[in-house]
Amino acid sequence: MKTYLVTGATSGIGEATALQLAREGHTVLALGRNETSGKELETNGNGHITFFPVDLSVPEEIERFFEETKEQFPTLDGIFNNAGTFGKPVAPERVTDQQKEVFQVNYHAPEQIIQLAVKRFSKGASIVNNSAIVGHVKFPAMLLPYASSKSALLTLTKTYAARFHGKYRFNAICPGPVDTKLSHSLYGGKDKFDLAMKHHLRGQAAQPSEIAEVVCFLLSEKASYINGQTLIVDGGYTLT
Repeated sequence: MKTYLVTGATSGIGEATALQLAREGHTVLALGRNETSGKELETNGNGHITFFPVDLSVPEEIERFFEETKEQFPTLDGIFNNAGTFGKPVAPERVTDQQKEVFQVNYHAPEQIIQLAVKRFSKGASIVNNSAIVGHVKFPAMLLPYASSKSALLTLTKTYAARFHGKYRFNAICPGPVDTKLSHSLYGGKDKFDLAMKHHLRGQAAQPSEIAEVVCFLLSEKASYINGQTLIVDGGYTLT
């Protein structure tokens, strides 16, 4: 069995992925800010999940995590850089330094995590970055920092894939709308989210578990010939 690192693991896609990896028998290092949810995740992981309270908006906390875990978990077989934040929606001409945290969490944290983890990667390690659909085709004006940071994550993915010549694999997923609390907040609540999703090609958003299945596939050796790619997982959302 392998050891995987999952960020944003206490809710949504990250939680579903951590639990799926645990069910497969892998060891999961789950990072998040909500300690109550983190402890619950550990319980549901049946001994396969260890939660670490890490705020990705603080680079020093990321460094401390890697320093404190290097002996207990000297090898990493893969990473799912999932954590993300929308920030406060604002017109692009009004973006200020307050939006810097969006880039820190969505781009600089994954960048730092990869830099610190690379010396611990096993041969054939797989890294999956969550770019979200806005990083590929959608650029909502009010979410410019979010869309830009997710787009930058695609460039990071391809750059690292080319850098290591297949020694390690780097891929990105671009999920369409997913039924999570984070998505609900963007639409102004679950009711408004559900109403909007009636216009989705299939009439509803994805469940986090549907995205988790794709992530776990990319992390696994079953995807050994997939490298440097961006996989859109949107149920046909972008067709409309």
